[in-house]
Amino acid sequence: MQLTKVRKRSGQKVSYDREKIFNAIVGANRDATTPADRLSDEELELVTDSVEQAISENEIIGVEAIQDQVEKCLMAHGFFDVAKQFIVYRQKHSQRRAAQKKLMDTYRDIFFADSVDIDLKRDNANINTDASMGIMLKLGAESSKYFVDNYVLPEEFVIADKENWIHIHEKVVA
Repeated sequence: MQLTKVRKRSGQKVSYDREKIFNAIVGANRDATTPADRLSDEELELVTDSVEQAISENEIIGVEAIQDQVEKCLMAHGFFDVAKQFIVYRQKHSQRRAAQKKLMDTYRDIFFADSVDIDLKRDNANINTDASMGIMLKLGAESSKYFVDNYVLPEEFVIADKENWIHIHEKVVA
């Protein structure tokens, strides 16, 4: 049996591509704390080969399982700082995916819930969020919040806002 397909998080199956594993390791390597912690070209190939060997017995494998194996191989070869950077990268992307899902759930609520059923549509008494224009305004406001939280504000401010240590009244990009 030879690995030919990768199952993405969406469930879609795509052709296996060794280059994606290599590039993910290169990205973590680039973020290593010091130049001394970075892997050489030979070490990058060594880790990629190790990952490939560990997953080769599968015909189809999930992207998460591949990423787990990348972490294991980096640590098995003693590249702990690069492994840490890879783990941090995975965590940040996991948080972004969760935020995107929350945004899509919010959109669904804006479009399909009645304002008497959901607080989200009643947070501004001056806007009728059951009307088309109100829905458009609310979509824009929620998109702006998502963008500011995920791409503009430093992480410590986002956390402080979510934990109610601070309140940011309007999250808009000017």
